[in-house]
Amino acid sequence: MPYETIVCEKRERVALIRMNQPDMMNALEARMAAELVEAFRDAAGDPATGAIVLTGTGNAFSAGGDISRLMQGFELLEGQQYLKRAYPQLMELANAELPVIAAVNGYAVGAGFSVALLCDIIFASEEAKFGQVFVNIGAVPDCGSMFFLPRLVGLQKAKELVFTGSNIDAREAYRIGIVNRVFPPDELLDESIKFAQKLAAGPPAALRQAKRLLNMSTEVSLETMLELEAYAQSLCFQTEDHKEGITAFLERRKPVFKGK
Repeated sequence: MPYETIVCEKRERVALIRMNQPDMMNALEARMAAELVEAFRDAAGDPATGAIVLTGTGNAFSAGGDISRLMQGFELLEGQQYLKRAYPQLMELANAELPVIAAVNGYAVGAGFSVALLCDIIFASEEAKFGQVFVNIGAVPDCGSMFFLPRLVGLQKAKELVFTGSNIDAREAYRIGIVNRVFPPDELLDESIKFAQKLAAGPPAALRQAKRLLNMSTEVSLETMLELEAYAQSLCFQTEDHKEGITAFLERRKPVFKGK
């Protein structure tokens, strides 16, 4: 389908989604958020797609929320409802069944940082900047940052980033565990797609189950997780991909997974 704020294309089995409002530094206004959800749904519903790469056009991944809307102000309950309307969209992005790689090409600040944290893997350009800048406008982090950030960097470091509102560069983000890998700007997208294609060649059922359980891992007991693992594993045992993996191992060759 045609989009107004994003651009989508296929790179073999990878869906490449670009936030495409460079004049607004890819601010996450309502239409873009809705179109991102639709694009993620389309990718997840396509059996020929095995992974998603999310990036931005221009010098920003996303520079946060829609400042023009924030300038209009909110009544107390109105502001709460404004954010709560976005919750289902955020949950869809976080729980997308496909592996999602954020290719952070520039500024990922405010809600843009939050969106990167919703992804499974974060690759960054050497020119990328990350910032929980909410305090600079008298606000608190939202869109899931308060959940994800402490789990990645620890409570003390998360407090430093949130309280100061300072930007950090890609190398520092890598050092403290936010970013998985850092690349020169002209290599970021190719490396992100290459990695996504590797994931897309994997067994889809196993990847879906692994992502679901990992996302739950900090919220359940060991006993519960053992039960969930047993159920997920039994589902994987029923797939042709599992049988192919075992056969390939015994035959000392690379498995060819077909998503069945």
